Amino acid sequence: MRALILSAGLGERLRPLTLTRAKPAVEFLNMPMLAFPYYWLNTLSLSDVVFNTHYLPETIRHAAMHVVDPNKHLHFTHEDAILGSGGGIWNARFHLQWDQTFAVANGDGVVTFQDSDTLEQMYRFHKDKKALATLLTCPLEGVGSKIPGVWLDKYGEVTNFGKTPKKDYLECLHYASFMLFDEKIWKLLPEGSSNILYDVLEPAISDGAKVYGYRVDQMHWFETGNVQDYLSATAQCLEYLRLNNRYGQRLNEMLTKLAPMFEERTDFSKRLLIADSAEIANTTSFEGFSVVGENVKIGANVEIENCVILSGAEIAPGSKHKNSVIS
Repeated sequence: MRALILSAGLGERLRPLTLTRAKPAVEFLNMPMLAFPYYWLNTLSLSDVVFNTHYLPETIRHAAMHVVDPNKHLHFTHEDAILGSGGGIWNARFHLQWDQTFAVANGDGVVTFQDSDTLEQMYRFHKDKKALATLLTCPLEGVGSKIPGVWLDKYGEVTNFGKTPKKDYLECLHYASFMLFDEKIWKLLPEGSSNILYDVLEPAISDGAKVYGYRVDQMHWFETGNVQDYLSATAQCLEYLRLNNRYGQRLNEMLTKLAPMFEERTDFSKRLLIADSAEIANTTSFEGFSVVGENVKIGANVEIENCVILSGAEIAPGSKHKNSVIS
């Protein structure tokens, strides 16, 4: 299986975190966000993985090279001008067009599942349906009204995308970062910029193509578009790790495989995730939840509450930090 992880974009809503990193390279639980789609796509036994780049491309390259298994074929495609989700696939066609089925995921798609074989089940569904495309979907408050959604009929086929259904439908679900495509998609992709949903799949559906939504209720898709949502998502993940429920178990498996060493001072019962390489004064106090990245230096008598401290940050002695991301 070959896969493309879409990472072109400016991440403007997540500033200032994205002033020095492309959004998929921003750390989440001490892993770059792109580690999440890569980890789950790799359950499909990837042979090749492609990352597209635009803004701060070297940060994507650096993050990907530290996450992707060395036995995978790693490729990068660059976009001088943003080509959109369809254009990103078109731009990576040389790396993807050799398989009957290939996968695409959003580079900032922070998700966790209860079942470790969720994408394998989705793949079997896609093949059984002989679909042109299959989108991972899940329920989400406000989808189809406040935010665009995926409209499905009673057979699970996609009728259209957006806030308004175009014909009889059963439900509207959220597109949750992962897609599978049949090789027939190459005949439909226009050259250059396009949106895969509105410019490619909707016209194909109108012409009779089979596009499905694969609904998964036992998953959590996390909004990380701004700093407040990023912190809320971090708190929820640490709570899952504290509870050691099935979501937490999947997260722990991912951390064990892809995160920096974190055994020395991490305590999930206290919602603390601390990289072993961090230098922390004994007089530092932690309240609420905290994530401390690699090579962080924290001075004496520092108070930290509900914070994420990104790799390489230095915190002055005697300072207080609450509900913030420190870089």
